[in-house]
Amino acid sequence: MKILEYCPFFNEHKIAAMKIREAGYWIDELHLCEADKNFSYEDKPYNFDTSTLNDKVKYHKITAGSLFKPALPDQSYYHPDTCPPEQFDQWYWHLLTHNMGYHNEAMQRNTCNILRDVAGEEDIIILSDLDEFLDSRLADRIVDTVKKHQIITVKLHFSVFYLNMFSDKSHGMRNFSYRTYIMTGKYFHKMPFTGDYLRKKGISGGLEQTIHCPDEFMGFHHSWLQPAANAFTKLKAFEANVKDKTLIRSDFAEQCIRDKRLPYPDAALYIDNEKPFLRSVQESDTEGLWFEGVL
Repeated sequence: MKILEYCPFFNEHKIAAMKIREAGYWIDELHLCEADKNFSYEDKPYNFDTSTLNDKVKYHKITAGSLFKPALPDQSYYHPDTCPPEQFDQWYWHLLTHNMGYHNEAMQRNTCNILRDVAGEEDIIILSDLDEFLDSRLADRIVDTVKKHQIITVKLHFSVFYLNMFSDKSHGMRNFSYRTYIMTGKYFHKMPFTGDYLRKKGISGGLEQTIHCPDEFMGFHHSWLQPAANAFTKLKAFEANVKDKTLIRSDFAEQCIRDKRLPYPDAALYIDNEKPFLRSVQESDTEGLWFEGVL
């Protein structure tokens, strides 16, 4: 049995280094996939540091020119109030054809299909984003639960901007669940939908009754780390997905911290230094990644 994880990459070097370290404790193959355009169809270089590649870390380049699509003059946008789970298929397929940022994100996430050539039915497959970490200390428990249920999702502690700055809620399913999925190779090969469809339907709440989620938290979502270097670039990458363009500004992170809230999904921010931080965090150089002031 092998454990394989797939995630897209954009430009988050520090997160990538921690992801590789955490994966190294228990993952057999970590597959990272990067495109040469952002989701707004703007050209970008391949940013991944290939010096970090090893037998366990695999890097895949996407030539996005023919795969991604430029933004439409008149686009539709995702909003949880207009995209309820009972209408998921209707709004999902509509957005894929009427919001090209949404479409382009799906195309990169669906490149997880490269694992079909290397994954056996007895293997364990993880579909995640780069900043979503499963706790390697819980590896045996995670694997045993997957073998029992064939596919599971997990709750993740949700930090934003700094390792110890947390959001009290996320859009969609609570506790940042139904984003990351762990499944058997058998389930992965027979899954009758794409990785992006799985994730988006989960966020909508449409899988709460069909995919098991353990009660305990099993990892972290460390979002928008190093905001001064990465936040604005990442916001620009998602601009085609976002209706409210006033959110796309260079002081977005600073304003959120001053307000002690995320405007979307209207979540309060708080500091917690007592969470069970990952081994990769404890064993990495994290200077400057902790909020040390008063929030």
